[in-house]
Amino acid sequence: MPKHGHLYHLRGEGRAGASMRQYADAWTAMALIRGKNVHWIDGACRFNPTKILQCVPSSFPEPEQLLHQLFVSRGFTVHQLASMIQRLSHELHITKAEFVVIDGPISMHLDEQINDYEARTLWRRGLETLLRIAQNHQIPVVMITNKNPISKRHQQLLIMAKNRVSESLSGKWILDGKTRRMWLLHLPSRRVGFQMPHHLSLSNFDDTQPSLDGAE
Repeated sequence: MPKHGHLYHLRGEGRAGASMRQYADAWTAMALIRGKNVHWIDGACRFNPTKILQCVPSSFPEPEQLLHQLFVSRGFTVHQLASMIQRLSHELHITKAEFVVIDGPISMHLDEQINDYEARTLWRRGLETLLRIAQNHQIPVVMITNKNPISKRHQQLLIMAKNRVSESLSGKWILDGKTRRMWLLHLPSRRVGFQMPHHLSLSNFDDTQPSLDGAE
């Protein structure tokens, strides 16, 4: 689980860092099981509660009831997303959420209907707000983005995020023999290694660091 008061960055492959969303799903399930409310802002238009419920142990009674503790909002334009982020602190006073996920926030900042300057301005304001929320509310705030840029603007926005987060976990798929495995890098610890099989099961999940096979 990411630390309280920290802005945590999941950096993955696929659309808007889709390969690393599994961590946000597992951490969300863990928070819900512990009785915490979770606020999820969907900037990638892909929220799927089934993925979260799949992380809940089969022995847990009526897992669907956990979704009552999950508050989801979705922005369809970059300005809607920016507005949601700016209102988030107020929303947290209402929902009492103790864990926040921002999924795919950079994607909408790549919209060609806004120029590079406006994209950078909106994203800088959003990052500063998210960092302030994490610190003032003393909760973990997790955002999911691509690891590799697809344009100059994208590269600039990713660098802005990298310079403001407390921790990050990056993953890329590597073919290990005939098996595709996830290679992980955690910063600032610089621990690296393969994702251990089935380690996202909440029955054996490591609360402090990602589970790495052959970590250095």
